[in-house]
Amino acid sequence: MCNLSQIHVDAGLKRGLAKGRREGRKEGLAEGIKKEMIKNVTTIMRKTNQTADQVMDLLDIDKSLRPQIIRFIKQQNQ
Repeated sequence: MCNLSQIHVDAGLKRGLAKGRREGRKEGLAEGIKKEMIKNVTTIMRKTNQTADQVMDLLDIDKSLRPQIIRFIKQQNQ
């Protein structure tokens, strides 16, 4: 019985680790996209002398992401 229980535990652990890796990759990809988006916004701001809001309007950045982008830009400028 002990070996059978261990097989179930190992299988569950393997599934859990695989799921965690998939979720981690998604989060990492999302972070990379956000960082690239912030870089693009700040570059366009600098080159065109526009505000972050104007640039984000120009780029059609989703309204839900804008507060995070603005917060990061303010942190960089401090």
